[in-house]
Amino acid sequence: MKKVYIEVIAALSISILLFGCSSKEKDMKEEVNLGFDQAKKVEVSSVNHPDVVVNTIDKQQDINTFINKLKVDKWDAAEIPADAKKENVYKMYQEGTVKLGESSNKNEKELQQVAIVTTYKGIPYVSVEIKKLNLSLKVPNDVSEYLSSQSLEKQ
Repeated sequence: MKKVYIEVIAALSISILLFGCSSKEKDMKEEVNLGFDQAKKVEVSSVNHPDVVVNTIDKQQDINTFINKLKVDKWDAAEIPADAKKENVYKMYQEGTVKLGESSNKNEKELQQVAIVTTYKGIPYVSVEIKKLNLSLKVPNDVSEYLSSQSLEKQ
């Protein structure tokens, strides 16, 4: 009888341990993001004319829709093909961080550029530049098509 109790306790312990590990892995996958959800404004430009903003997304609801359609959790690291031609540039802005010792001017919320996403013509790849980190990523086809369509819209 004592042996049965020990086996039951051992089985329960292993089950709890395995359940805990699987939930941590799931949480880690869900937490993967590039910080785009903090964006307050997105400017879309053509690579050919980077100074001309063809579309600005600055309404919070539109930004949330834009971020959700990016499906960042499905992006994978990949080499961009050598013959790829750049298409659009997305500059993402967010409010500056109030540092220790600074007063928070709630009326003067200055936006700072935090990320640049560059798309490529006809292929589902993007390059992302955040601070001094450059990433090459493969995105789902529908995300690539959505990003290409944003340069055509004027909001």
